[in-house]
Amino acid sequence: MDLGLKGQVALVTGASKGIGKNIAKALAAEGVRLVICSRRQVNLKTVQKELRVIGAKVEAITCDVTSISDVRKVMKFIDKKFGRLDILVNNAGGVDQFGNFMELNEDAWLQSFQTNVMSVVHCVRYALPLIRKSSRGKILNISSISGVEPGYYNSHYTAAKAAVINLTKSLANQLSQENILVNVICAGPVLSDLWDRNVKNLADKFNISFQEAKKRFDQEECAKIPLGRVGVGEDIAGLAVFLVSKQASWVTGSCFHVNGGKLRAMC
Repeated sequence: MDLGLKGQVALVTGASKGIGKNIAKALAAEGVRLVICSRRQVNLKTVQKELRVIGAKVEAITCDVTSISDVRKVMKFIDKKFGRLDILVNNAGGVDQFGNFMELNEDAWLQSFQTNVMSVVHCVRYALPLIRKSSRGKILNISSISGVEPGYYNSHYTAAKAAVINLTKSLANQLSQENILVNVICAGPVLSDLWDRNVKNLADKFNISFQEAKKRFDQEECAKIPLGRVGVGEDIAGLAVFLVSKQASWVTGSCFHVNGGKLRAMC
């Protein structure tokens, strides 16, 4: 199937590992010209080298997407090098503190919304002039199952991810007349840096080893998933590539769930 992506320009945030890295890799396989960004320069350069080995055209820029000046720097680079942006994938996110509602202080809440919500706001706001230069602009946000089905912990993160879903619909409504399509993927539990940091938090909390905490956490999560396993980045990347392709030209304002069947509702 020809996805019509060859030669398009895409920016993927949080692309130094996990879901972002896998989305970047999948786009590269379709001939997309990539700009990847992350706060972690060493990891980012490693991904760039890996992608270039397979023939990808990829630029790597260190960027903290909670910083307006950093985001503007990335957009200026894209404007100078390509003159437009066809695809924006807002994947960057996460939290620094874990806990239940009463364990989370105000700083934890502010940090979560800066990282997960305001990062999307900044990237969309400063990318829009470039996306408007494209004939088929697409914005894809990466949220979480916890945004629609929160658990017992990390309510600052789940609330922020719910906000990303709401923001996606709002942007889709506003940008539809310009034929700029905006969608969101709600990922289920996926092996990632955030997953490992959550495990470490549990290990510290219960005074057990990381390996013991990981074993317990993995078993508990797998038991909640009908397909019996935690996801990996590739499970998200395939749908992401489809949603930014010409095959999804009549899809906007939609929320897609990829979670191994964990979500209990149909939508």
